[in-house]
Amino acid sequence: MNMTARMIRLGLHYAGMITATVVLTACAQGAPAMASNPRTVQAVNQDADSVVTVRAVNLSNQRLQQVPVTFGQPFHAGDIPAGNSVVAYHDGKALPTQVNTKARNPDGSMRHAVMTVLLPEMGSRAEERLSLRSVPSTTIAKEKSLTIDDILQSGFDVGAKFQIAGEHWHLDARKLLQRALQDGSCKPYGRECDQWLSGPLVSEWVVGGPLLDANGKPHTNLAVYFAIRAYGPRPIQRVRVDVIVENDWAYQPDPHNVSYDAIIQVAGQVVYAIKDLEHYRQARWHQTFWWGTPDPVYAELNSQYLQYSSAVPRYEDVHPPESLLSKVRQSCPPMQRCDQSKDMSTVGAQAAIGPLARWTSVYVVDPTYRAYRWMLANSDALGAYGIHYRDQLTGQPVSVEAHPCMTLIGQAETARCPVEPHNNDIFPRCIIQCKSPLIPNEQHHPEPAYVAYLVTGDWYYLEELKFWTDWVVFSQNPAYRDYTNGLIQDTGLRGQAWALRTLGYAAYILPDNDPFKRYFNQVVENNIHWYNRNYTDNPHANTLHIITNGYALNYPNHGHEQTGIASWQISFFAWSVGNLADLGFSGANRLRNWVSAFQINQMTSPDFCWIVASAYELQVRDTQVSPIYDSLHDVYTNTFPQLKNITCASDEMATILSYPHSYRYSKDVMVGYPFSPTGFVANFQIGLAAAAESNLPNAIKAWKIFTRRKVATEYADTPQFAVIPRHGIHQLFNEN
Repeated sequence: MNMTARMIRLGLHYAGMITATVVLTACAQGAPAMASNPRTVQAVNQDADSVVTVRAVNLSNQRLQQVPVTFGQPFHAGDIPAGNSVVAYHDGKALPTQVNTKARNPDGSMRHAVMTVLLPEMGSRAEERLSLRSVPSTTIAKEKSLTIDDILQSGFDVGAKFQIAGEHWHLDARKLLQRALQDGSCKPYGRECDQWLSGPLVSEWVVGGPLLDANGKPHTNLAVYFAIRAYGPRPIQRVRVDVIVENDWAYQPDPHNVSYDAIIQVAGQVVYAIKDLEHYRQARWHQTFWWGTPDPVYAELNSQYLQYSSAVPRYEDVHPPESLLSKVRQSCPPMQRCDQSKDMSTVGAQAAIGPLARWTSVYVVDPTYRAYRWMLANSDALGAYGIHYRDQLTGQPVSVEAHPCMTLIGQAETARCPVEPHNNDIFPRCIIQCKSPLIPNEQHHPEPAYVAYLVTGDWYYLEELKFWTDWVVFSQNPAYRDYTNGLIQDTGLRGQAWALRTLGYAAYILPDNDPFKRYFNQVVENNIHWYNRNYTDNPHANTLHIITNGYALNYPNHGHEQTGIASWQISFFAWSVGNLADLGFSGANRLRNWVSAFQINQMTSPDFCWIVASAYELQVRDTQVSPIYDSLHDVYTNTFPQLKNITCASDEMATILSYPHSYRYSKDVMVGYPFSPTGFVANFQIGLAAAAESNLPNAIKAWKIFTRRKVATEYADTPQFAVIPRHGIHQLFNEN
């Protein structure tokens, strides 16, 4: 690959003003499939007044009238300043636009919103360009929001019916709404009724609870929730309902798998049926349906703006091929893992491992409908894993603050809790019907529905993100995590990396009024402070700048146990703390700078040859009781004694590194499966991309050397490690 081509691939093409494209495509039941050839989304600012340029495309053969589209939209800090909101324009005319702001930046600017735009008409397969503009909130007319009474005046009804061991159980959405209206119990994050969206174009309520038998007795294990999204104008004729089935009470006695037959009815008509489903304990699933006129649109966000917003990593200029997009799954049945790993603890590469999972990174670089559905299908699959623990008292995932000693770690579960409150934090034991084939693992868990929530604004995916983030904290030994402080320093280094990623994403994107927002932010702050205290600000920390806690040194080297560290895990951690810095967490930039020094020195120091910087493991001490080496020279000579006095990146070095391996290296090729998009060179890339943001001496030089390596990894259909530095890429190649 020549230098010009590589510069384009690494993202230089979008230095400067970035705008977003949103494509609206048919996705209603019975709508035709998306066109086979995916479009390249344009990032050119065609409207000087817009923050985000939007293109609406109707892929159905129907002419649409007064059709709404709802989507989640992240914004770059400052794009929608405090006191402003967003209005969609088409041909210079404002369209009805509802903005439910969910999260703001410290300066008050909008970070994330759930937006609804009402399109007056769209011809069959028509395309329309919209623009989202920042306008003073005072210029937007205030209109009365849709209410529960409005929806009850329609004929709306959705019910769930179950048959369990010959007994009949049910729950009815309309009755739940009637009770919420009568009791006045609907409010944001209410236990029985959650007001999720509110406005004149769309309002949404989440109601639910345990299944009921014919006498109104609640089921001990199963609950159903209805996320009811009603669209205006009055009278309501269009309602989307997300039906969510859960077996996840945290402290209900006798938790166990439940087998059942189930049907979902909309206005008395069966729209979904499933037989002989074994619903694993601490698991959930959902399906979405329409009452009345379905909404035949899909909101396709622009890849460039998603990355520019800082909400997701920045990627190389990757274009997933049609050969991939034509065959990716579009849905995932209940209690199925789909493309997720059956046992996440399995060693080796997994499609879900990385800053974002494979399907999610494909969506980010090419957010067309098939990639979107693939990403959602595998976000749905996460509901089948046994990590979900909901508190019946609050209606929220169980709180570590309220239960500081809850855990899933062996004998720690039965130990007396030494901190306030002295609750009985022991989860009830499963005795019968306990097995699940799906095994979660903190060391390998994927980004859990973060992007799914980011771009849909759906309550289901928000809850999924909260469940997994909660599990990341409480699955550990309470004493090791320092109880409510949520420290993750005692797990393996890769586990620390992915835990910090998950915690950071949840703390960043959760709505500002979410009950877990403050706590997850505090946990992130606690962890950053712990690392800075023990490494960045510690004069006695090792001079190599490597993280050594939590089994990081658990790798044997040349027969010596616990003397080595995995270079790829170092990279995972470096990227993760760099990502926290990108998201704006205080102190993360200092920690990123400290850990970045190691990879930068591997690439630039005369004491180390950059060709082997991506080696599987590196020896960093003589024995498991010896001190850490104080020089990179010692790391190099002890890890690679066969390379002593061999010229770096030479033909001779390539020959030595090729033996006894089957792969034949050549000059200037880094070790560790250099062609593989999940190999050790790819793993190394994400940490070095974070290091390039550090402004440390030689940071840019290190990135230059890496990008000029002879073999460039091909990421077209597997881009999860195709991460590049977020800022200043155009400066990296100013020198020859």
